[in-house]
Amino acid sequence: MVNAPATEDAVGKAKQYPGLGVGLHFNITFGRPVSRPDKVRTLVDERGHFYSRGILARKMLLQRVSTEELVLELGAQFEQMKSFGLNPTHIDSHQHVHALPACFDTVAAFAASHCLPIRMPWILLPAGVQAPAARRVKQWTLKQLLARNSRHWNGRVNWNTGLGSIFDLGTVPDTPNVGHYRRLLEAAPAGVFELMVHPARNSEELRGLTTIGKISEQEWRFLMTGGLPTLMSELGFTKANYGDI
Repeated sequence: MVNAPATEDAVGKAKQYPGLGVGLHFNITFGRPVSRPDKVRTLVDERGHFYSRGILARKMLLQRVSTEELVLELGAQFEQMKSFGLNPTHIDSHQHVHALPACFDTVAAFAASHCLPIRMPWILLPAGVQAPAARRVKQWTLKQLLARNSRHWNGRVNWNTGLGSIFDLGTVPDTPNVGHYRRLLEAAPAGVFELMVHPARNSEELRGLTTIGKISEQEWRFLMTGGLPTLMSELGFTKANYGDI
């Protein structure tokens, strides 16, 4: 995220570990745009802040978001990342907003023009998991969007073949362990699978910014045990980032 409070720190970490693949996390639902707010009026409120995901989705469905402004802000965030001395390995988006067709077409066209892959927020269904009704509705909606997007762009841009996270277990465990991640990896489709994690050292620092602070801290604690690479190797996975792919 090139327009967030911790961007400078993130850039420093990325440069400290040059082997780390770093994508552009296109953000149009948190904070302020990189572009001048008056240049992206359909993306921001009267204060010049991005709309929430829910409001943005409704505006897109009603065709009240300018494609030209999406292109402008995506380009501005891409150039901002380049100005930090970082070359994106891929493009994804905050809260998966690029799954919405109007946004997906913009991101996919931009990625194709720069020979970059994109993340597809595929749905993972581990064995024995029964998601709550509200989540099943969201999954069905997302499935329709992904079908449309992949049909329109198949062969023109590269993407992952699977994606999953601790949230795909239906009930999120209070303390994730190697067994939980085993269930996710065993459900992964063949090909390129992205295991999405949200590590955070201190959940209190995320208060008011996200609802997943506590699980993010627990996820960080598990990742620091070193158990994940061992599990990946056991199940036949090879570590890679989008740049390697």
